[in-house]
Amino acid sequence: LGDAKPVYRIENDRLPLLDFFLKINHLNKEALQYDFDILTKGKVSMAIHPSNGVIAPENIFIEEGAVVRHAILNAEDGPIFIAKNALIMEGACLRGPLYIGENATVKMNAAIYGATTVGPKCVVGGEIKNVVFFGNSNKGHEGYLGDAVIGEWCNFGAGTSCSNMKNNVGDIDYYLGDMYFATGQKKAGVMMGDYSRTAINTSINTGTIIGVSAHVF
Repeated sequence: LGDAKPVYRIENDRLPLLDFFLKINHLNKEALQYDFDILTKGKVSMAIHPSNGVIAPENIFIEEGAVVRHAILNAEDGPIFIAKNALIMEGACLRGPLYIGENATVKMNAAIYGATTVGPKCVVGGEIKNVVFFGNSNKGHEGYLGDAVIGEWCNFGAGTSCSNMKNNVGDIDYYLGDMYFATGQKKAGVMMGDYSRTAINTSINTGTIIGVSAHVF
């Protein structure tokens, strides 16, 4: 990427092809809106249970089989899509744009900010912001995770937290072996490969890359 600061935009009603994994969560806000329009076209949402606190219900779509009760859903800044058989437990606060995948679980008192994608069969809890979870990954406990991309079958031990900003608020760079990537971003968290796991109370530095099948103690 060098020192360039890429500009992401939708052109001709199509999303650009991503050429590097660091762009996945950078473009996620636009991608979530794009997908929401496609997934909901010509369809009717399941009724939102009256026990929920709701802002901008016209931007919320819940598929049949999903269970959402006593949660707060705020779609004022972007849409919320909850796929079939997903479970949103009591006390969860969801702020769009947001996608909760099929058979995923959002645990009690979770705080999830956009732009976040929770893949199928994931379990998430704690505080999460601008994260893309691929399928079958779990962050089920307290701890902060922001501006991150998490592969499949990953697991975060209880209390794991990730820094996404330097103390000097400088631009964040990633290092992978002898390769160097300048993001031009003030906020950037962990990029984690498939099948990787952290132990309880793991602290992850700003701009960290964790590879495939890694165990972090």
